[in-house]
Amino acid sequence: MIGTERQNEILEYIKLHETINTQQIVKTFFVSEATARRDLSALEKTGLIRRVFGGATLNLSGDKQVPLFTREREDENEKAALCKKAAKYLKDGCIIFIDASSTVQFLIPYLTKYKDIIVITNGIKTAEALSSTDVKVYFTGGLLIKNSYSFIGHDAEQFAEKFNADICFISCKGLSEDGILSDTSYEETELRKVYINHSRTKIALITSSKIGKKYIHTLCNVKDLDCVIHGNDIALSNQ
Repeated sequence: MIGTERQNEILEYIKLHETINTQQIVKTFFVSEATARRDLSALEKTGLIRRVFGGATLNLSGDKQVPLFTREREDENEKAALCKKAAKYLKDGCIIFIDASSTVQFLIPYLTKYKDIIVITNGIKTAEALSSTDVKVYFTGGLLIKNSYSFIGHDAEQFAEKFNADICFISCKGLSEDGILSDTSYEETELRKVYINHSRTKIALITSSKIGKKYIHTLCNVKDLDCVIHGNDIALSNQ
């Protein structure tokens, strides 16, 4: 196993358990303590974890985001399946908010099957993917998050507030057992709240790896949404 693959698995463990110690790495991945410490040092430089005595914990500050290229490779089949279900809400002439999450990106191929679709997004890759289609795209602009290829901040929120959409498709990092959707990024959470408040139909897509988790910034309750399509193959709906 090469270092990068091992580090990704260590990161996934920390994301699930929020902490890990050096001895757990040694026993789980059959490496030396020196290698375990080097892996943690490499992950700490990304801002995704925080080193503590004897190990590391998940960095919940929200200052650093998991790079989009990493998130895109996670749970690909599941994300595609969720978006296939979400596509049933699309129709000709829809005005749609789409966030910059790697999950909702899998909805893009379905958009081209409908006429007169308008998309408002803060995701660079979403806008780029739609640039060669007939879909009309508005881009929020704002402060660039380089790792996420997305824009956030007051300017992005102010731009999004100019629109009233038929539907929004969003995701986040956690869906707790008591129905709270949450994230580590305050700015992305605030922008998603604008999307929710300015949409007639509000839909969240949540992979199974995010279920049962709660993070520092609350986005909303499932009761505030029309539908939550998630990885346990259950749709929670108020419709």
